[in-house]
Amino acid sequence: MREQYGSAGVGAVVVLTLLNILWAGANPAALMMMRHHRPEWVAAFRFIGAAALLWMLLTLPQVRRALASQFPRTLPHFLLAAGIGFFGVPTAYICYFWGTKLGTATEATLLVSSSPIFYAILARLFLGERFPREKTLGILLGVIGVWVIVNKGLLLREFSGATLGNLLVLAGVLTESVNVVVAKSLAMRYSGVALLTIEASFAAIALTTVSLLFAGAPNLNWTPSDFWMWFYLTVVCTVFAFSVWFYLMERAPVGAMGVTIFAQTPAAAFIGYFLLKEQLHPTIWIGAGLIVGGILSASRIPRRDSSLRSNDSKF
Repeated sequence: MREQYGSAGVGAVVVLTLLNILWAGANPAALMMMRHHRPEWVAAFRFIGAAALLWMLLTLPQVRRALASQFPRTLPHFLLAAGIGFFGVPTAYICYFWGTKLGTATEATLLVSSSPIFYAILARLFLGERFPREKTLGILLGVIGVWVIVNKGLLLREFSGATLGNLLVLAGVLTESVNVVVAKSLAMRYSGVALLTIEASFAAIALTTVSLLFAGAPNLNWTPSDFWMWFYLTVVCTVFAFSVWFYLMERAPVGAMGVTIFAQTPAAAFIGYFLLKEQLHPTIWIGAGLIVGGILSASRIPRRDSSLRSNDSKF
């Protein structure tokens, strides 16, 4: 386990699993907010709040002193972080929220759980992380699982609004996978919280602009439920969870971190069925099983490779 999670240690597994259980509630919370607000504004509200809270933290002298030197110090690196926030984050979350609105929160969350498959491919292509042959089977299983959930079977019988919603969620997964892998290259140099502050700020600007252009003025008449769902999305899922995620990203490989996302599968099923009363189509279980199996297979380290690393560590 230590070989996969680097200096983050075995304890990172527990923390990452808990984070993914928290994230499993993000799409259901967004769906509840979308009863009164457009998807674009739900995404905008989330990152406006996150950016405001992060900048408020930076007003504290202790936090400012700790992070002042950890912001990107070169213009290309700053622009890269800003670009992720301005283009990548809004694209991913508009796809997520519109996809959830057209489909179901359960299917959306299960599709999001396939992201480690794409992390593994992108981390190999752009970060040079190891890609043993065992990952091939895992990737194929994961892709088949995604296909089954999107189509509700091996064959597409009808292209419905739910199908379009699932495709939008999948587009969000692909976009966020690129965001994560690119951010990993920055997290190895700078503070994750500093990067999150930059990304959330530019995401807030972009999402507010998009919302005003395509969704009109926001609905400012919030119910108590709207506020608590916003609090969960902003404080719990973004400021807290992503701060910890970025912190661990500085210390562990992206591919290994993604394995713990399978914790979203049972959490998504529980939330969708018991809290949102969503129907669980039989293909959901088949697709979820294939995705989880694919993730576990893709993350497996061959024994020979493991022993080599162990021998290397003695030197």
